[in-house]
Amino acid sequence: MNEESLDPLSLDESSFKAYIVSLILNKETEKAVEILSAKYRLRPPSLSIGISKGKKKALGVYSVEANAISFKDNEQFFNPFVVLHEMYHCIRSTSGTHRGNEKNADRFAIDYIRTFNQFARSSAIDEASYFTEGVD
Repeated sequence: MNEESLDPLSLDESSFKAYIVSLILNKETEKAVEILSAKYRLRPPSLSIGISKGKKKALGVYSVEANAISFKDNEQFFNPFVVLHEMYHCIRSTSGTHRGNEKNADRFAIDYIRTFNQFARSSAIDEASYFTEGVD
């Protein structure tokens, strides 16, 4: 299937999660955030590099008022865990108040990453069997 014809919102849940993580790993964080926002019917948050004073230890911060995610640096901007953790806060804040706790944000991110890892492992197994078929 051609990537350009792919409608990520029509994917099953596992494929969707793996696709989102792969976008972030392939340095397409903005696209991943746009697709996640469409899935959860949100206005996409703005994304930036640089954390405000007082939050210097954080890898990423979601601001409800600004509907913005700020990342500590480029490395965090392309880190699936940090991106998905902050997107969880964005998703949970649609009422205008921050309703998501850190533990749940971590679980949300880890769920996406585990699903991606399962896809990656199964693809590696499929690929390995392709290259070893007929080999005694």
